[in-house]
Amino acid sequence: MSLLAPEALSLLLLWAFLLLALYRRAPRARLPHPLLPLLREAAREARGPLPWLPTALFALGLLLLALAASRPLLPLPGQVSENAAILVVDVSRSMMATDLKPNRLEAAKEAARTFLREAPRGLRIGLVAFSGFAHTVHPPTTDRKRLLESLQSLEFGRSTAIGEGILEALRNIREAGGKGEVLLLTDGRNRTGVDPLEAAGEAARMGVPIYAVGVGVPGWTPGPEDLAAGLGFFAGAYEVDEELLWSLAELTGGKYFLVDSEEELARLYRALAKEVRLQVQPVEATGLLGVLGGLLALLGVALRRYLFPA
Repeated sequence: MSLLAPEALSLLLLWAFLLLALYRRAPRARLPHPLLPLLREAAREARGPLPWLPTALFALGLLLLALAASRPLLPLPGQVSENAAILVVDVSRSMMATDLKPNRLEAAKEAARTFLREAPRGLRIGLVAFSGFAHTVHPPTTDRKRLLESLQSLEFGRSTAIGEGILEALRNIREAGGKGEVLLLTDGRNRTGVDPLEAAGEAARMGVPIYAVGVGVPGWTPGPEDLAAGLGFFAGAYEVDEELLWSLAELTGGKYFLVDSEEELARLYRALAKEVRLQVQPVEATGLLGVLGGLLALLGVALRRYLFPA
């Protein structure tokens, strides 16, 4: 919590003096009296239950009014985060490979579903797909249902343009306010489009970290029954550019990961969902605290008049 007018906290001194004035100790009897215990019990009965409650409500109301005068800024519940996380998914034909079950793309979809379930509800999440070009499947939103539907619609394309995927994610972040993270998943090397390091340089200038994830099992090649066998898009099945992924993460202050199983991929996205930054713009709570404080103070006065009528 931060205060726009912290000097107003000096009102708390007046509040403290008022509490001292309200706190009155009952005078002690100087001479013993045989009926003193009965008189004390009768006084307690006359005061009724919780005799301190009106004074406590009144004091709490004044405290909230003093805090309201200091113009506090509070992150109120239910606010939407200022930043956005963009899931950037490679949908090139090599993502048909079945070293991750049932294939790399389906494993990536399941990991993305895990991220959507575990991420803070106020976080805006967008989805970008890329093959030989990049396009926004869904702009940043808090609507998880729509995101899940968009995720299911991903289709395969030709070639791999990692840099284009990063730039498309940055465009979404810029339109959403300029703050966020890029979660990049790919299984290959950049084949076309802008140089990924140039795109990462733009991300670094924006202060956007890239979490680069490479998927695939080193040494795995498709068998004769595998759909990937007849595509001829590479001589071997593992073409993750580890040096590039490391450079993307290093240049932007993010992290890079190499994943060789669908279980590990799901665990990674669950962990990333817990790490992602949730920045909420604080809202001035002067009005809220003022109304609440005034109601409590009035309630305290009314309750005192009800319990102790003149």
